[in-house]
Amino acid sequence: MKKTMRTRSRSSDDDDDDGRKEEEEEEEVETFSFNDTNGRRRRRRRREVLAFSFAVLSFSSASSSSSSSSYAFPDVDFTKQSQSTFLLGPLKVTSLRLRALREDIARGDVKLGSEEATARLRNATLDCTSARPALEAYANVRDVCTLSIVSKSVSKKYANDEAKRRAAERKEATVQAYAALEAVLKDANASEEQINAAFESVGACVRKFAESVLEAFAFDDDKDAAKREEFPELFR
Repeated sequence: MKKTMRTRSRSSDDDDDDGRKEEEEEEEVETFSFNDTNGRRRRRRRREVLAFSFAVLSFSSASSSSSSSSYAFPDVDFTKQSQSTFLLGPLKVTSLRLRALREDIARGDVKLGSEEATARLRNATLDCTSARPALEAYANVRDVCTLSIVSKSVSKKYANDEAKRRAAERKEATVQAYAALEAVLKDANASEEQINAAFESVGACVRKFAESVLEAFAFDDDKDAAKREEFPELFR
């Protein structure tokens, strides 16, 4: 009787051990499955966030909280249509803000030689005259001018080196026109003729650079015309 009881006791203990092992194994499988699923979700989410962050970061300096004409970036994808819209967008912002600044100066709402005039120009050129205070330190080690970012983004799309060289020259000409306009706006005694000439020069340079950006995508005639209609501020 005692032997039988001990046998049964051991058998019961073995059953308990087996049960615990099975439960532990099931728990391990469930935990692994749960962690594996979460891991895949986290990796997928990380890739999505990185992809979106890269696209937005590339043009983050184009946004501004102080202008009603700020540009809302479209949903990010990598088709030619959306890429071209995405890269022409900052140039549209510049064109609209420059026009608004010119009108405010003509009305006397913004004074030549004032900090407001300089800040408004910096805002319009998207950090291509002088960097915003928040970007000054970063600008010492990195080119924060949005024109440079756009130029680099399309540099590998051109059909030939001539088109690529022409785009680079137009970008530099635009930056120089910005600098010339900044000098005029800092001069409290600048004449109306000087102001108008400087704004006209900048506008022409921005439109020429926009032509080069559009050229990089090599649209057929219909799509090219549609894109020009989408951005009348840049193609007229």
